Amino acid sequence: MLCSCVTLLGRRQKIYADSYPKGASVYADGDYIGTTPCIFRSKIPKYSLSFYKDGCYSETVYTSLKHRGHVWWNLLFTGFIGVLVDIPYFEKYAQTYYCAYLRPKSTSKSSVVVSKAPSEKRANYATLSQISLSASNIEMNAKEIYRKYKSAVFMIYTSNNISISQGSGFFVSSNGIGISNYHVFKGSCKGKEIIKLSNGETYKVQEVLAYSEKYDYIVFKVQGSGFNYIPVTKRGYEVGDEVYAIGSPKGLENTISNGLISQKHPDYYIQISVPIDHGSSGGALINSYGEIIGITSGGRDDSGANLNFARDIMAIYNTAY
Repeated sequence: MLCSCVTLLGRRQKIYADSYPKGASVYADGDYIGTTPCIFRSKIPKYSLSFYKDGCYSETVYTSLKHRGHVWWNLLFTGFIGVLVDIPYFEKYAQTYYCAYLRPKSTSKSSVVVSKAPSEKRANYATLSQISLSASNIEMNAKEIYRKYKSAVFMIYTSNNISISQGSGFFVSSNGIGISNYHVFKGSCKGKEIIKLSNGETYKVQEVLAYSEKYDYIVFKVQGSGFNYIPVTKRGYEVGDEVYAIGSPKGLENTISNGLISQKHPDYYIQISVPIDHGSSGGALINSYGEIIGITSGGRDDSGANLNFARDIMAIYNTAY
């Protein structure tokens, strides 16, 4: 009976809906619930949220639901009466924050503003001194690495005023210094970038600290403090070392995969057998000590083999001044 009471009391759950750009009308299973950003409570699970805004294509986001588990306990403790009480509330939201990224409708070329800048801005001492370093002697397994660092990795959304692209990135300091691939930001409009954390919070890029088109890295800062972060390794690496990647391949947020360092190549390329995909670009490549050794950057789509690559994090240090 206690399980039934918990189910009845907890069935109305806050759901947060947001969009980029904001000001979109939101419909939950066809019922209007507000204009983003908004909060609503649902008596019954809503299976989809539809977002509409003038000048943008509509977007539908499907909610994530999971089994509540009360039914089976009530079968043991209260018999079929308890089960009947719980059946209407068989599912609940597994996620409470939903954000839609709305693509602008056709825009004349004259209104497209693409940021232009030199292809190189090397890191200076002031920037490097803020990045946390590590030479730990304690090895970690995949579960430990994921639990500790999943909230240090984030999704990146960029826009060129016509389309929206998605990549990954990670924090290397508690005061908001992040790292990603240069190509994740290339061609995007300044100020249109969104950094989305695993808890749903979003941030803007406050300042670009360093970048290199040649070595495909970018170092930037977001406003805030107290961020979870992954320290950069002070040790080297060898072919055959086990490594882990955390990123968001094809928008599958904070996915972990593992493999080996397959080979070292010129221009700070690390060949890896770790599975990654589009959207993983800019993600964290982590050694077995829980330290950053590289930035996952892409693979060979034409090979049919698992040929993937990362950029050695030392490219940032070795090209600094």
